[in-house]
Parts: sequence; C-alpha cells; structure tokens
Amino acid sequence: MWAGLVLAGPAMAQDDPDMTFSPDETGADPAAGGGDDALNFDVVDTEKVAGEVAAAQQAELDLIRVIQRRPFLRRNRFEVSPSIGTNINDSLVNSFLAGGSLNFHISEVMAIGGYGGVSLGSETDLFDQVIADYGLFAQVAQVQWFAGLHFQYAPVYGKFALFNTWIIPWDIYAVLGAGWTKTELDGHPTLSMGAGSRFFMNRWFTLNLEIRDHIFNENYPGGSELVNNMVFNAGVSFFLPTDFEYQTLK
Repeated sequence: MWAGLVLAGPAMAQDDPDMTFSPDETGADPAAGGGDDALNFDVVDTEKVAGEVAAAQQAELDLIRVIQRRPFLRRNRFEVSPSIGTNINDSLVNSFLAGGSLNFHISEVMAIGGYGGVSLGSETDLFDQVIADYGLFAQVAQVQWFAGLHFQYAPVYGKFALFNTWIIPWDIYAVLGAGWTKTELDGHPTLSMGAGSRFFMNRWFTLNLEIRDHIFNENYPGGSELVNNMVFNAGVSFFLPTDFEYQTLK
C-alpha cells in the first residue's frame, strides 16, 4: 500500500502541476463568454446597495410621528388674574390701574370671562403748561372704574430656553370684549380689544403682559369725542384646579 501511494503522488502532480483548469475543464467557451456550466462571478456595487438601504431606512423613519405633550393644559380650568397697569396714550393724564379678570377656558385656545378695575389719576405737567402758555383749559375726563365681559383666543403657543437652562412655555392671545366705563363726567358703553402673552412658570402659575384699548364716546362740555384709553397691564394668573391630567386616545 505504501508503495502505491508513493507512485501515485508523482503521477498526480505530473498531470496538473500548477492546479489550474482549462476552459474545456470548466465548460466555458472563451469565444462565447462562457456557458451554462461556467464559473461566473457577479460584481456588486456596494455603494449603491448601501444607498438603497439608507433610503429604505429613511423612508421608515419618515413614517414615525412623535407628538410631544404640552407642559401646560388650560381646558376646563378657571384663571384668576390680578393685575396693575397704566395708560400709555394720554399725555395730559397719568393713571394707575388696579384690577383683574376671571376666565374659564372652554378649550386649549378659547376662554370666556369678565374683567374690571379702578383707576387713580392726576393731570401731568403738560396739562398745567397748556393752561399757562395758551390760557386754555384742556378737556380731560379721568377714568374712575371699568368692567365688562370678554372673549379670549390664543392662536400661538410655544416655548423658549432662558439662559440655556430653563424651558419656559408661553402663549400669545387676543381679547375682545364689551362693558362699561365710568369717568368723571359720565358712564359710557365701552368696546375693549387687545392682545397679551402668558409665561407658564409651573402647572398653575403664569406671568402676564397685556395691552388693551378701551374705546368709548365721551361727552365733553365742548362736544362729544371718541376716546381710546389704551392701557398696559402686568400681572399674574392662578389656574384652578391647580393640576391636570392628560387623556390619551385609545
């Protein structure tokens, strides 16, 4: 047996010393570019395949929608808002206002409620200067108190980072109302309109800024005149109940 193995080894090496195969042995036809039994190799463009995979993954990610919860909910909550303010468009009279509003939020963007306040005012130096320079007594009628009902709509809601540390939600709202204004001369039906912004400090407390115009017709001794009593208010709000729960759709 050992003799047979020794004789067969040189014979195999002699038949194909470099272990290569001819076209006939592989079944390939060089002129035809190969046959059915040829050893063929497919060239794969790896960059193209990677791009197709990435596109498929991105298409799947585009189907994902992440909805972040609002940090503050207003629906079905009362808002108690004390405020102070001053008039900003009358150069003859300075007024200090103290008042507030009570609102009920029927949705996250709409609320109904009432407002009111008192006003303490005095004539400015310009009022005295007009009398001294021209001998004329300017017609003024200081507001004593005001009250009414209003509708509030908040179409803008967002948040910002304070000093890259605190995330503070905020909104912008418009307000439209009607009521009554009592001046030194008489009482008048009043149309009020304005806009404001709330800054949400926690789940029940906000800081507020608002500009509101109270429009009424004043009967001065010299004649009737339309008055725009524009005021700037700053205040806070307390929301009741003090907490809220999210309701997730099933």
